[in-house]
Amino acid sequence: MLSVEIEGADALEERFASLPAAIREALARKIEDLAQRLEQRVKENLSGAVMQSRSGSLRDSIEMRLEPAAAALVARTKYAAAQEYGFVGEESVCAHSRAIREAFGRAISPKTIFVRAFARAMDLPERSYMRSALDEMQDEVASALSDAVEEGLSA
Repeated sequence: MLSVEIEGADALEERFASLPAAIREALARKIEDLAQRLEQRVKENLSGAVMQSRSGSLRDSIEMRLEPAAAALVARTKYAAAQEYGFVGEESVCAHSRAIREAFGRAISPKTIFVRAFARAMDLPERSYMRSALDEMQDEVASALSDAVEEGLSA
């Protein structure tokens, strides 16, 4: 699972709690709206803008978590961080079975074969689907939160 922790989040939550109710409500609505748009942009990145979708598992694993003063997007697959940040190293592959339908370039009747455990070297390039979406929305996020504070002050 890919997750990010922000230093000073506790202090920010305390400060948020001390704001007038109208500002807190306006910010909470705006944060939820921005998180939904970010989630949509991340899923677009995983549907061809940054990466081509094979099974859709990574895209489908993206979920939004809302709190009163914050929102988080989480990718629930084992390989989410490797795709986002890249990976150079060795990966262990467990023993498994697979069906083959072709051998030496010729079609054969389907057979199940067993593959022993092995390790393979990997050099996976960085494919930022989440950070790039947030970078694209940076100006939009700043202005939307500023607008929400103004809206709360005028309420």
